[in-house]
This record gives sequence, C-alpha cells and structure tokens, in this order.
Amino acid sequence: MITNVKIRPPARKATQARGRARRAELLEAARTMLDTQNIDQIGMIAVAEAAGIPASSAYHFFPEIGDLWKELARALASAQAAEDLMLPEVDEWETLVELSLAHHQKAFNGNRAARQLMLGPHTPPEIKHAGCKEDFRFGTALWIVVRQQFVLPGLADSRELFFKALLIADVFFSLSVADHDRVTDDALVEAKLATISYLRAYLPTRLARAGETDAAA
Repeated sequence: MITNVKIRPPARKATQARGRARRAELLEAARTMLDTQNIDQIGMIAVAEAAGIPASSAYHFFPEIGDLWKELARALASAQAAEDLMLPEVDEWETLVELSLAHHQKAFNGNRAARQLMLGPHTPPEIKHAGCKEDFRFGTALWIVVRQQFVLPGLADSRELFFKALLIADVFFSLSVADHDRVTDDALVEAKLATISYLRAYLPTRLARAGETDAAA
C-alpha cells in the first residue's frame, strides 16, 4: 500500500500559466508604449525590454511585431464591443446607432493604443486589414443590441449590413485621427449621418419593438 504520496500539478500547466502571463505582460507593455509613441517606432525588442521579458521569449510568443499588434487590436476591440451590448433601451433604432458611434468616439479618444491600431495613419496595411475584421465584431455587437429591442426585416445577413455601416463610420473616424489624433465631434456628426443614411436604404424608419408583434397576436 502506497502512502504519503504528494500529487503535484503537472509541470506543463505551470509552464502554460507562465506563458499566458508573459503574453499578457507583452501586450500590456505594447499598449502602454502606444500611449506615447507611434506604432512604426516600436519594435519587438523594445516591447520585450519594457515588459522585462527576454527577447527570445517575446519572439516565441509573437514571431513578428505584427502578430502582437493583431492580438492587442482583438483584445481592445473585444472590450469596446462588449460595452455596445450595454446600450440603453430607446424608442428608435437610429438612436442606438448614434449612441454606439458616440461610445466608440469616447473609447477611441480615451485609448491611444486602440486609436492607432484601428484608425491610425501609421498602422501597417496588414494591421489595418486585421482591424477591418474587428469591425465585424463591432457590427455584430450593434446588430445584437438592435435585435434585442427591435424586429429587423428578413435580410440574408443583417450582421453584414451593420458591419458595412460601421466601415463607413471608420472612414470619418480615420480621417479625423489622421488630422487631429482624435475623433472630433464634427467627425462623429458626419459618421452618424453617413452610417444612418446607409442603413435607411435597408431598414424602415419605424421598426416594431421586440415582443410587440407577439403581444398584438
């Protein structure tokens, strides 16, 4: 009979936990550096030094600096999109779109890292392309909150509609960031006008509220 056997966590789990912690440290260091530097001025070695992690380890997690920027963009976009799901109940779908765009203006203006990664003029084309995919995350979040409050007409894929609408808004946001390093109120007004005009080509001004049809039946 075997007694006094101590069961130790597998070394692999400890290694994985350490790896996750180092990835997080690299991402946070990169985010902090983007607060004061342009993205094209930052290399992986500098990020590793700022995080206090050997450069060899940094390259193990992110073989290229672009891989780090893409993951950071996904993390920042996910946080912004989650807040879209908390928009208040309103009387018109246009108001939800306006509130969403105002939320993103505030989020971008308060986070230079997100502003650079998704809107900045110094962002490499491949990062811009990855950022475009994050607009689908934003579009899906807006689509969800609109569907929670209103009945959307039968479209092949209404999520695609909201994704394209937010791409339109990004044009005005990006131009403003290029000129002013922030999303100005004028840019927000233009983005609202263009985005809602596009959506009105597919959505009626008056949408039934969610549950309204069932109640009438």
